[in-house]
Formats: sequence, C-alpha cells, structure tokens
Amino acid sequence: MRDETDRTWVAEFEQLWMEVLGVDTVDDEDDFFDLGGHSLSALRLSTLIRQELNLAVMFGHVLENPRFADLRDIAGQVPLDRPVAESV
Repeated sequence: MRDETDRTWVAEFEQLWMEVLGVDTVDDEDDFFDLGGHSLSALRLSTLIRQELNLAVMFGHVLENPRFADLRDIAGQVPLDRPVAESV
C-alpha cells in the first residue's frame, strides 16, 4: 500500500485525472461523470494509471468509484500492475 501523503504519486494521479477530463483543477468531492467523463474516458484513465503509475487500477474501479477521493483511495490500496524489477 502506498502512503497517501506521498505527494509524488498523488500529484501524478491528479494530473492524469485532469488530463483525461480536460479540467484545470480537481477536488476530493469531484465526480468523474459530473465533470464530463464517460465509459471511454474511464477506460483511458484506468489505462493511463496502469501505464504511468504502475498501479492496478482497473476500468471497473473508475466506474464504481467516480469520486476523485474514492478512486485515489483505491489507487493507494491496489497492488502494482507490474512487479518492480529488483536490482542485481
């Protein structure tokens, strides 16, 4: 589990959310669908989170947790999408 106070992944998560929705700011209470999100943009967001942050946030997570704070909490609990390579 990632620490929610780790501003690095949280800031990147926020940036992906804003990029997909085309908004300049996001608050904890913001709802993905109220801000113009739809199923294709939810798929895009989940894909970007897996690719950019290596977090196993799935399409269903976005659909079931459309509030920003809720999806951020899910992202803090899911496993890594791909194991991090160990240094030799």
